[in-house]
Amino acid sequence: MFVNILVATIDEGIGRVENILLDPRPDLKYIISHQVTAERFRAVPGALQRSDVVVSQIEGRGLCRNRNNALAMASGDIVVLADDDVRYCVENIKTVLDAFEADREMDVACFKIATPAGEPEYKEYTEYPYLLNDQSHHYISSLEIVFRRKVIKAKGIAFDERFGLGSKLDSFGEEAVFIHDCVQAGIKVKYIPEYLVEHAVLSSIKAIGRFATSNNVFKGAYDARRYGWKAIPAAFYDAVRLRPELIALKKNPLEYLGERLRGAAYIYR
Repeated sequence: MFVNILVATIDEGIGRVENILLDPRPDLKYIISHQVTAERFRAVPGALQRSDVVVSQIEGRGLCRNRNNALAMASGDIVVLADDDVRYCVENIKTVLDAFEADREMDVACFKIATPAGEPEYKEYTEYPYLLNDQSHHYISSLEIVFRRKVIKAKGIAFDERFGLGSKLDSFGEEAVFIHDCVQAGIKVKYIPEYLVEHAVLSSIKAIGRFATSNNVFKGAYDARRYGWKAIPAAFYDAVRLRPELIALKKNPLEYLGERLRGAAYIYR
């Protein structure tokens, strides 16, 4: 099987991509989608001038747009999603290949993120594999996702560009939408308790509070995308149900409700 690592980066982030690269191997290629917002960021580092590296530059912003651009250029059997601040080792690629070889019916796998020595676990992971569905799942990070390219393409699945950093929503959660779409399409999605990639435990998303505005707006938008009009009563119900917790965390329940409704309206429009 041939593996593509899809790296989404923007502006000066292109300078960090060389740290991702492993020694060249015949079954691995890197697809770099580089968003450029100003001409001063357009130069491509010499370290990326390799036969196993493809760089595509597009203008503007939007993480999902960036990932979709990389996905459009992919040609491998297996696709790994990456950002410009991660690290891989040879064992990680073997883990991916072994997992898809062992389960020929698995089309999407969600692995684990390792952290540098001395740092705590990136998140709390279960020790056993299981199939993800709308009832049984955990929060997935994009760096954990690997899939069979032809299956995703055949099902017409891509990243919803209304979500993610740089979108009009300017939030996160595009990976949750992607996994939901896979499950709805009948694709077998499996959690594999093996490490795929290394990333520092601290990130901009992990630092956001549970009831931060960005979280609430995303929740409203995500519910509207999944449940349609039911997102409206769900927002009111949660504002009442969570009122004691919201107040304890100094979040006005009416403000919380308004943010949920704003997210839903974004999708309805």
